[in-house]
Amino acid sequence: MPGIALGAIRGDLTVPGAGDWVSVGRVDKLYLYPVKSLAHIEVPQMDLGQCAGYLGDIKDRQFMVCDLNGKFVTSRRYPQMALIQPKINGDNVELRYPGKQDCTVKIKTEGLKKICNVWGDGCEGIDLGDDVGKWLSEIILEKPEGIRFVYHHSPASSRPDRAEDSYLTPLMKNGDKPYFADGCPYLLLSKPSVDNLNRVLKEKNVDLEVEETRFRPNIHISGDFVAHAEDKWSYIKIGDSIFRNIKPCTRCVFTTVDPKTGTKDKGGNPLKALREYRSSEDPTEKKAYGTSPLFGINMGLEVGGRIEVGMEVMIRKSEAL
Repeated sequence: MPGIALGAIRGDLTVPGAGDWVSVGRVDKLYLYPVKSLAHIEVPQMDLGQCAGYLGDIKDRQFMVCDLNGKFVTSRRYPQMALIQPKINGDNVELRYPGKQDCTVKIKTEGLKKICNVWGDGCEGIDLGDDVGKWLSEIILEKPEGIRFVYHHSPASSRPDRAEDSYLTPLMKNGDKPYFADGCPYLLLSKPSVDNLNRVLKEKNVDLEVEETRFRPNIHISGDFVAHAEDKWSYIKIGDSIFRNIKPCTRCVFTTVDPKTGTKDKGGNPLKALREYRSSEDPTEKKAYGTSPLFGINMGLEVGGRIEVGMEVMIRKSEAL
C-alpha cells in the first residue's frame, strides 16, 4: 500500500501530551468474544481491563475450547465453530448451534484446573465438565469425546510474560497479556483498511466481499484516513482511555472462514490476496512472521476506562495522514 510502510512502530514512543492529540475518526462498532474462536457479541460500550475488554459478565476470551491435552482448538481447523453462539447469563454460559439443542453450563470458580496451551503459552483454566465437553465434541469432532471447555477464573492472566523486543514490539509492557486470546488484549481494525481489501479483491476478480467480523476486532473504527493508517499510530485515545500499538496483527487461515456460514473460502481468500500486498519485507519481521500478512493492530492498555460506539478516535498530531 503506497505511503504506509509495514511493520512495527518507529519514532517517538512517548505518550502524547494534552495538546498533542488530533481527531481522526470515530468508533464504529465494538465486539467481544467470550469464547475463543466462537461467534462474537456486538456491544454498545466496553469497559477496559488490563487483560481484556468486558461488559458486565461478558469478558473477552475468558473461555476456550481445547483438546484433552489442553491445547486450544479453533475455527482454523474446524470452521463450523464460528457458528456456535455464546451467551453469558449470570453464572451460566449458554451455547447455541444451528440444528442442535442448546447447551447451558454453570461457571465454576473452583474445580479441576487444567493446564492449557495457547500458541506455546502455558496457562490455566477450570474444566467446566463432561456435558459441555460432549456437546462441543459432537459438533466439532462429530464424536462424543475429545473436546473440553475451560474457564479462565483468575482476574489476572495466567499467561507468561513476554520477552522484551525493542524492534518487533517496542511499545509492549509487562502485563500486556490476554486470557485466551492469541497474543494481545485488544485488536483494532479500520473501515478504510477493510474497504481497501474489498477493492483489491474486486480488482483480482475474486467473488468475495468481506466485513470486519471476519478479522475479529474488538474495536472497529471509521474516518477520513487512508487504508492501514492505523499501522503507524503509536497511541490511540478514545474518550479518556489510551491504547498502545504493540504490533501489527499477523493473519492466518482463520481469515478464510466466513463467520455467517462457518465455511472456508475455496480460493483461500482473503488470505491469498493479503499476502500479495500486506506481508512485511523487513528481514527481522520476515523471519518472525514468515508469509503471514499484517492486517489491523494489536494493542495494550495504557490508561483504562470505558469506551463507547460513536466516541472520537484521537492520535498523535504528527502521525495523522
